[in-house]
Amino acid sequence: MKKEYVHYTDITREILDTIKVGDLVKINDWTKPLRVKAVSENYFVMVSNLFGKPMYSVCSKLPWKGVRHNAMIGGMFHCGADNWIFGSPLSLQYENLYRFENEEANQAYLQEFENGEAEISERNGVPIYDLYVKH
Repeated sequence: MKKEYVHYTDITREILDTIKVGDLVKINDWTKPLRVKAVSENYFVMVSNLFGKPMYSVCSKLPWKGVRHNAMIGGMFHCGADNWIFGSPLSLQYENLYRFENEEANQAYLQEFENGEAEISERNGVPIYDLYVKH
């Protein structure tokens, strides 16, 4: 039996809490899924290879507290790249941090979000209107 994506349009914390490592996730109009690599209490990070380079996205399980900025809308759940201009300082400690292949590095990366040291970039974060998950 082939598993299909489950499509959600009313995104809630409870739905986001069901996402676990190994799941495939598509958001809004994405055609290529990203694989979940690490999950913390309030965030998860997913990645896919695009022409040999990692394309990643961090998803927040917390509604954004702002009002409106670029594509971000207050009260909605968002995903996007981190807000580090030159990459996370953890990349000095962990080689290939943004490939998300090292479990210890992945957890340290998400801990930056949990501690408030990193956030989803307001320059490229997008609200989640449609969520597709394959467990």
